Amino acid sequence: GFDPRRIAKFTGLGALLLFLCWQHVQATRIGYRVELTRREARALRSRVEELRLRVDQTLAPASLAARAGSKLGMIPASPNALRSLSDRPNRTGGIFPRLWARLPLVAQPRT
Repeated sequence: GFDPRRIAKFTGLGALLLFLCWQHVQATRIGYRVELTRREARALRSRVEELRLRVDQTLAPASLAARAGSKLGMIPASPNALRSLSDRPNRTGGIFPRLWARLPLVAQPRT
């Protein structure tokens, strides 16, 4: 016959078996997603490295000099055209720098 306890045991065992199967399928799906994400991350890291290398090559002094000459028509300056700046401050800045230098940093109270 049909023993209610026996039916409950088989139903519980069946539910447990279905749960374990579902859990295994979900773990497999997540594993595939993780692997896909890792591959995408590797590809993105590789792309970032390629772009960094390209930026380094583009901003290299030799590359900049070549483009300045070919695209902009620039030529290196002659040594006679170069001017060096002195270390002392320029005193011909007008009245504003002199006034600014005399202003106090904190407002003084009026007496």
